Amino acid sequence: MKAVTKTGSSPAREAPDLRDAQNLRDAHKDLTRGRILDAALALIGEGVEITIAAVAARAGMTDRTIYRHFSTRDDLMTAVWEKVNSGLKYHMPATTEELVEQPRHMFPDFDKQAAVIRAIVFSQQGHEMRMRVNDARQAAMRKAVRTARPDLKEPEFTRLCATVQLLDSAFTWSAMKDYWGLDGEEAGRAASEAIATLLARAYTDKASSKQGRHS
Repeated sequence: MKAVTKTGSSPAREAPDLRDAQNLRDAHKDLTRGRILDAALALIGEGVEITIAAVAARAGMTDRTIYRHFSTRDDLMTAVWEKVNSGLKYHMPATTEELVEQPRHMFPDFDKQAAVIRAIVFSQQGHEMRMRVNDARQAAMRKAVRTARPDLKEPEFTRLCATVQLLDSAFTWSAMKDYWGLDGEEAGRAASEAIATLLARAYTDKASSKQGRHS
């Protein structure tokens, strides 16, 4: 018996999947962006001024390529700051507990990027990067300290915030490392303990002051 062959149109071929191509483009874009930021960080660690031309030369690409990813030098510097912080256990503290513990977790990571951290602390371009986020950091610091000291008035409150922010910074890490030979773990523990003591002392002083007025 003769086999019957089915006739009719063959199933439509699936449209080419463009997702793979898009994924490749995205991966290449991320790789290029990473190379740019790594080049900028290397220059900062060497104390070289960050310019689009300098970063392009270090990354082995054209200025135009840099501008495809960062429209201005300011955008590039902001991204560099974000990359530095992404490699650290740093975030804007939301609570008193986070504020107290942050140096203990963050300072050991400073040891791993010592050259870059020092450049950010002591260079003019590092100062520029820090000032970009200063308002946000001050606001977070005030909120976290206010949680511990809701009753403290000005100017005592601002003085306390400023002191705590200094302890929770690379300046303190650097000073303890240079002048006392403490590594990141030891310096972080010392800074965390100092912050906890300051907040507790401020509370104790306030309570003592109230008792003194009523005695």
